[in-house]
Amino acid sequence: MSVPHIKDCVLLIDKPSGYTSFDIIHRIRKTLKVKKCGHAGTLDKFASGLLIVCLGWATRLVPFVMGMDKRYIATMQLGVATDTHDSEGQVISKSNIQCTVEDIQSCLQTYFTGEIMQVPPDYSAIKINGKRSSDRVRKGELVAIAPRPVHIHKITVIDFDTACSQLTLDITCSKGTYIRALARDLGLRLHTGAHVIALRRVAIGDFNVTDAITMEQCVELSHKNSEDMRGIITPFRALGHFGIIAVKRDSLIKIKHGKLLGYDDITYVTGEPVFRVVPEGTEALVALAVKDEKGYRCKKVFIEEIDKIDTMK
Repeated sequence: MSVPHIKDCVLLIDKPSGYTSFDIIHRIRKTLKVKKCGHAGTLDKFASGLLIVCLGWATRLVPFVMGMDKRYIATMQLGVATDTHDSEGQVISKSNIQCTVEDIQSCLQTYFTGEIMQVPPDYSAIKINGKRSSDRVRKGELVAIAPRPVHIHKITVIDFDTACSQLTLDITCSKGTYIRALARDLGLRLHTGAHVIALRRVAIGDFNVTDAITMEQCVELSHKNSEDMRGIITPFRALGHFGIIAVKRDSLIKIKHGKLLGYDDITYVTGEPVFRVVPEGTEALVALAVKDEKGYRCKKVFIEEIDKIDTMK
């Protein structure tokens, strides 16, 4: 039996280092007794920080949450390169450090700001002919991953400890950015080599790790009311960057059957270009819609939520 008050929602989890994202999903599924459970953007095993987990039918929101920008605090060891570009890999080169913080800032501004082309690490979950790149590399295969565009919105130096050549950066970037690859490329540009020794994701979109719960607190969800716990987000609030369309309750049948919403179905509209559709006076997310020439077309319909409203009539 599932925990009744924890379903069809989004959890903000502060993932500890030493656990894979799948480890966290497995523990949540077992602890909260939910069948559907998925994360919206993986974190490496050595990394910590914000992991957004969707439960129940809210797993259908994963693609939309994954598209949000991410913010990381990353500490890199200059002068040492590893095959995985993190501290779990094998050292492949060492060099003397002859750069200053001014050199680093200039390099970041020139090569790592705005849209850049980035080659993901060979040790990554990128699929090559149906198999993970990391699995192929571990079997001794040579892989070639094509570069892809990513956007670095902001990258600033927090600290450069010259005594141990460790650089800490605050990075805000788009979906698909690999911080390990950024460390690799920065090391190449500085002619020093570099790898990530600590990584923490502090934000995804408007969600911050300070609002997240630990795995220990997640266990408590099984016997506490959801209203008493932070870190639990409704599907409506999980997509707060989307617009809103409020519809008349009588129009829910049209949504359920995939019909176009006309202007006479709507009582309120704000934002663009994708809209969260809710019955007027509620935050029950029943669909996601886009504007059409003759009204609004629902691209995703959440039948489960409509049926829940129908049973409450």
